This record gives sequence, structure tokens and C-alpha cells, in this order.
Amino acid sequence: MADAELGRIQSLREPIAKRREREGKTFDTTRPLAQAIINGWKTGSKKGSPVDCFVISPEFELMGRLLVNEFFYDNWDKSKLRDEESYLIFLKESLEGKQPGLGNIILNSEEPSQNVFDVFRTPIVGYQDYTVVVIDTRPFENGGTLTIDIETGRADAEGNFYLVEGDNDLPTAERVTKHMVLAMKWLEPDETGQITHRFDRGQFFKLGATGVHSWSEKGSMNAFKARISVEEYPQVESINKEDTESDRNISEESLNELSLILNRTQPSQEILDTFRAPGDGYQDYTVVNIDTTAFEDGGTLIINIKVGNTDTSGSFDLFDGDAKLPTEGYPDDALKSAWEIEPGKTATINHNFERGKAFKLGATGDWQSKKGSINAFQAKISVEQIEMKGI
Repeated sequence: MADAELGRIQSLREPIAKRREREGKTFDTTRPLAQAIINGWKTGSKKGSPVDCFVISPEFELMGRLLVNEFFYDNWDKSKLRDEESYLIFLKESLEGKQPGLGNIILNSEEPSQNVFDVFRTPIVGYQDYTVVVIDTRPFENGGTLTIDIETGRADAEGNFYLVEGDNDLPTAERVTKHMVLAMKWLEPDETGQITHRFDRGQFFKLGATGVHSWSEKGSMNAFKARISVEEYPQVESINKEDTESDRNISEESLNELSLILNRTQPSQEILDTFRAPGDGYQDYTVVNIDTTAFEDGGTLIINIKVGNTDTSGSFDLFDGDAKLPTEGYPDDALKSAWEIEPGKTATINHNFERGKAFKLGATGDWQSKKGSINAFQAKISVEQIEMKGI
């Protein structure tokens, strides 16, 4: 049954109607099978998708959806997963009731993990084009840790992956708020990454996958594979309410602060976080505490920064670990700074130190950006140690 016959392709509707009129034939799109296919378009097929594969039950209920041409032939890395293996997984998950490709998965203690195979598209500038996966964790009444391991295909498009609460909208170029984005990951082609989020009680989440404006050609596509799992918290017979409130307060206060330790075994770490524009003349730092005390003989602290693609530029200041970060005015006590880094651009901060100590990296929006606007940043923080000379 061709998509065109069901009226999906706008430009062919009139010619097909005239042909039917000439041939004296009619086509009833209200039949259950036709309606199931039409509903399948609405549940997640991409605009202009040339071929869809649907698994439909005898009761005409959708059990699975796959964009055949885009998924198999154009984007996926054949060295990682053969076409026939992918298709077999799709059929098995459809028959097991996992509803692959329909945008929703259900996790529970018997089945705490599921795989998702799909594609994302780089939107036209000014628009968003998300592939959305709805994640139902309600069976985990005591909460847990949601982990999403993501792998992108080898096509040219880079991907942004956002996790939001189920009743929130996914971010747009004009509006990204800190409280709506629970976590995000920016991946280049043929790259892997992980998103984690702790939750106190089971609920719905949404994972949105979209291409990156600044680095990929608009309309370009890539495949992605995500393993979505929950590690359940153990049930506790009695909970001290005061302790729970205290933990929640600590968690909220720590949203703007991250700590990492560098040493000779692990001299480099990468972080991904967000910063917020404070308004003209003010500072509102996301803080990264950096411990280099293991490098007793000193070294060079190197911070390679990449700013996300939302319309907010970033400024980054490095301070001594015991410095009190300013809330307004210029950061006069900063050791090194990189200011007004535009979306999609990179910067590097280098600082030599004679002996190991603690530092603070403060990330904030620049003063020209709209107050309260949010952007992401990725930083690789490393130490090049000074080689000890012979005595």
C-alpha cells in the first residue's frame, strides 16, 4: 500500500484524485489498516521519509515503526551492526510489545533496560526537528538512576541529545531554561557518550535527538543507538524526613558546582555542563572545582573549552581555590580568563603553577547575552606536569 495512495504526499493528492475519477475507482482511507498506517505517520515518521516499515497487530494496533531507507541504507555504521541484525531486533522488539520506533519505552524491575534505534536530522536554521523517545519509569516507585548510553552513526551530522521531564518542552534556539533540561550530550559522528539522571520517584522523561546547526549541513541526517536503563534504588523501610530534606537541599545547592581531582594516573577529565547569562554588570557562575594537589612539583593547567550552539556567548574565569567569586563587576581576582566565546566556538585557558593546589573555574554568560538565557559548554581539563630534573 503506497503512501501516496493514502494521501501522504501533498503534491500527488490532486493527480491521484483525478486518476481515480477517470478510472471510476475509489479508495476508502477509513478502513482499519489504512487508519493504522496513517496513525503511524503521526507517531514519529519524519517529514519526507521515503519508506516506512510498520508492524501492525491483527487488531490493527501499531506495534513498531522503522524508517527503512534512512535507517538501513544511508546512515548506520555497517561495521557495528549488519542490516539483517538490526531488522531482526526491530521485529523481535515489536512482537515483544516494546513498540520500537513509536517513541515510547517502558522500564521496570523485570526489564530495566531497552535499546532504541533511530535517526535524527539537522534542522533548518531557526527551527527544531526532534526525534523523541518517551521513557516511562513509573514502575520504579522508589526512584533510581536513569542511564542513557548513546552511539551515533558515521554520517556527517553531529547530534545534540537532551533529557527533559515528560511534561516539559524540548529546548528551542530561543528558549532553553536550566530547570527544563535535566541533562544533555553533544556527540560527533561515530562517537559514544552517556547521560545520567537520578530521580526520586518513577515518572515520564523525554529524550530528544536533533542535529547541530553550526557544524552540520541543514537537513543532514545520522543514525543513533541508545541503551536506556534504570538502576533501581533499594526500598527503605523507614526514611528520616529531615535527612531527606537535607539531601534535597544539598542536591539543589550543588547544581551549579562540580568537583574533579586530577593526578598522575588521571591527569585529564572532561565535563559537560551549562552556564547562564547574568545580565549586564553581574556574574552568575557555574563552578568547577579543580584539585591538582597531587602535582607537588607543579605543572600547567590546560582547559580546552567548547561552547554550545544556543544563542548565548560564554565567559570563563579561573580563580584560586580559596577565592570568593564575585557576583557583579569584573573578576579582578581571576588568574586567567576567556571572555565572549561565541556559540559553537572554542577557547583555551593555560595557567602555570609551581606546586599542586586547588582552582575554581567559573563559567557564565557574557554581558551582551539576554539575562537568564542558557547555553552548554564542554571542557577538557588536564595538567601537563613538569618533569623533574636530575640532581
